Amino acid sequence: MLPHPFRTDGCSRYSPGHHLHWIYAKKCSQEPGQAVELLLTSDDVRDDGWVGLRPAFDYAEDLPDVWMHAPHALQELLAEHRGRVYWLPRWHALRIEHQGDAAVGLVNVGLESGALCATDAPGSRPPRGGVTYGL
Repeated sequence: MLPHPFRTDGCSRYSPGHHLHWIYAKKCSQEPGQAVELLLTSDDVRDDGWVGLRPAFDYAEDLPDVWMHAPHALQELLAEHRGRVYWLPRWHALRIEHQGDAAVGLVNVGLESGALCATDAPGSRPPRGGVTYGL
């Protein structure tokens, strides 16, 4: 079962770094491809939307810096998060999980920056315990 979309900021774009379309959310679940576990905290998310990815374990390849349009929402989600985070390079997505391996969120990220959405503001995050994709 797919999570329902939750828009925290009024943005309706599906371009890279914005919302994750439900088809991609389904693909991330059914065909995730390689998943790289990350060490990712709210400190890794810069205010300009760039996120520095750091592998949790030895990893032979360099991980890219990625961009997303609502950095404050991701910072707040990660500040309270105590589970695992994975980079799904095939789908350009971050999979955020609770300790029981249930997805809390799928965040669409881009490899190039775009404009931050004007409605991105601190305090606009999904409800506690809620499932979201595409912050």
